[in-house]
Amino acid sequence: MTFDLAARYLPGMSISDFERSFRARFPHMASTLWLSRPGRNEVLGPMFAEPNEFESNSTGRGDSYRQAHQQSMVKAVGVAQLLELASGESGADGLPPDYLLLDVLGGDGTVARAASQLPNWSSPRQWILTGDLSGQMIRQALAYELPAVRLAAQFLLCRDETFGGVLFAYGSHHIPVHQRTASYADAFRVLRPGGRLVVHDFEIGSPTANWFETVVDSYSPNGHKYTHFSRAELEAGMAAAGFADVAVKLIYDPIVVHARDAHHARLGILNYLLDSYGLTCDEQDAVDWVEDQVVKCIQYGSYGLEQFGSVVSPPVHDSGTLSVFETADGWVGELPRTALVGVGRKG
Repeated sequence: MTFDLAARYLPGMSISDFERSFRARFPHMASTLWLSRPGRNEVLGPMFAEPNEFESNSTGRGDSYRQAHQQSMVKAVGVAQLLELASGESGADGLPPDYLLLDVLGGDGTVARAASQLPNWSSPRQWILTGDLSGQMIRQALAYELPAVRLAAQFLLCRDETFGGVLFAYGSHHIPVHQRTASYADAFRVLRPGGRLVVHDFEIGSPTANWFETVVDSYSPNGHKYTHFSRAELEAGMAAAGFADVAVKLIYDPIVVHARDAHHARLGILNYLLDSYGLTCDEQDAVDWVEDQVVKCIQYGSYGLEQFGSVVSPPVHDSGTLSVFETADGWVGELPRTALVGVGRKG
């Protein structure tokens, strides 16, 4: 069956209706879109037709993922670092007035929503364009009043040299290994000279990759048959796509939940994990079960959290795993994660 992309670009919306609405709502970004890009139907049609685990809970975990990410600040520590790496600035005040960032794997706008709440990155000007393969994710991002466009990392519906930064984060492992370099090359195409590509994922063999391979693969509706990243693969792929000054590093990218007491901090972070990954189990108490899984899989004691200094909370330094502790501002639940990040510049 052929997918009619023009008529069903988003659930309940044709591509022409989407374009008219986008131009009316986000005129300063309208010129970035290339919805009529040649090859669109041939490349994106089959991808849009394929069942997507992020559409709904009937196809995977889309509804529960969106519920979990109503808490847009759970990844704020990592998001702030990614924005700095992509822009070369420490906050939105330093961005050029025409700077735009394309968040290719943006889901329902988690990065854009976090940026709007981070003191250094909030701005009255919307400068992040959220992209995603899932139509329901884009519908939700638009409902949040965010500029958003349905696309694939392998085929960006954006004009040449329109962005100062491109970000692949929180899902880069969903891009098949053999298509990654071509995806970076398409990001190279839409970047302005001097612009940066940032690719974020979890390193093969790390505790977080172990979590995906052991728990998410076994207990999520669609499993997790995806390949994470090695330093060598990431560096070589970005260089092959034409990027200069490619650097690969680790960043500290925890899941953090704030609450009024220890009980709600623990519940908040464990329920986030259950919902975000759509985890199901036969145990009577799913919260206790997922906590057991976390403690078994995510142990950073020998993985070098000390390299990140004070950004890692002292209780997490000591335990190397999920910690709940009190601060001057209330109670916090923090799950340590380290992410592998590659940064390259378009010369």
